[in-house]
Amino acid sequence: MSTPIKQVIGAEPWRNGAFVNEILPFTAEESSGKDIVSDATKLRISNALQSSLYVRDVIRGFAREVRRMVRGVSVRYRNSVQKVSLDDGTRELNTYTYELTLVGRYLGEITFSRASALVESELQVLEVLLCTLIYPLRNSLQYERALKIALKDPLTGVNNRAMLSAQLKHHISLAQRQLSPLSLLIIDIDHFKTINDRFGHIVGDVVLTQIANQIVKCTRTSDGVYRYGGEEFVVILPNTATAGAELLAERIRGEIEAMQVDSLPPAERVTASLGVAHFVTGESHGELMQRADDLLLIAKRGGRNRVVVADPSWEQAPTKADTP
Repeated sequence: MSTPIKQVIGAEPWRNGAFVNEILPFTAEESSGKDIVSDATKLRISNALQSSLYVRDVIRGFAREVRRMVRGVSVRYRNSVQKVSLDDGTRELNTYTYELTLVGRYLGEITFSRASALVESELQVLEVLLCTLIYPLRNSLQYERALKIALKDPLTGVNNRAMLSAQLKHHISLAQRQLSPLSLLIIDIDHFKTINDRFGHIVGDVVLTQIANQIVKCTRTSDGVYRYGGEEFVVILPNTATAGAELLAERIRGEIEAMQVDSLPPAERVTASLGVAHFVTGESHGELMQRADDLLLIAKRGGRNRVVVADPSWEQAPTKADTP
C-alpha cells in the first residue's frame, strides 16, 4: 500500500513565513533532556557548508549531512527567483517541503522525500539542520547573483566577452573529450556606424538590444549568446555540426532582416553578416574565433547580409585589411 504524500510548509523554525535566527533546541522526547543535534555537530556542518560559494556545492554538502543524520532521505532545492533547480537523490512518495526565508527575503524551497514516512523526531532533526543551511545558502545565492551580473552585458542582457572566453574554452574541452561537434557563429550588424550617425546612439542601443533578443529567440537553451564588442555577437553551438550551424545562421540572418526595429522609420531595415566555423580537433579557442572572424570578413566583403561557412578548399581567409 502506498503512503500518502505529506507536505509540511511553514514548520518550525519558519512559523508564518518568518525565519527565527536562533537555532532551537529540539528534543526527540520530553524526558530525554538532550538536544537532537549537538552544538558541535551544528558548528561542523555550518563550517562545512561555508567552504564553497556555489549553490550546487552548498546543497550537495547539505544533502550529505542530512543523510548522515536521517537515513534514506532525498533532497530537492528550487529557487524560482534565481532559476535554480537541484536534485540530490531520487524523489520519493512522501515529501516534506519548507519555504526558506531570512529577514523576509525568499531563499527558495527545500523538499525532503523518502519512501517511508518520516517520524516527528526525524522532522525535528531536519529542521535543526535547515538552520545550519540558511546563512551559507544566502551567501552563495548572493555570490552567484553578483557573478551573473558581472558576466552579463548591461545593455543587451546577454553574456559578455569575459563569459565568452571561459565558456568557449569549456566547450572546446568537452568537444575534445566527448568527440562531439562544436560550432561557432560570429554576427556583425551591417553599417551600424551609419545607423548611429543618422539616428543617434540611443536608437543604436535599441537596435543592439532587439537584435540580441532576436538571436536568443532563435537559439536553444543549451546554446550560448554573447556580445563580443560593439555591434558583434557570438553564438556557441555545442553538439552542432556545420550543417546545423549553417541552418541556424540563415535563420538568424533572415529574422534580423525581417525585423522592424523600434525607433527606426518603417522603411529602414537592419541586416547582419555571419561567419560560421566548426571546431577542428587540436585548435585553441583563439584559433576557432579567428577562423569564424575571417569568414565573417568574407561575408562583409561579399556584399553583407549573408552567411559564409568554412570550406576546406579555401586555403586562406582574408585579413581585415582586405575588407572595405
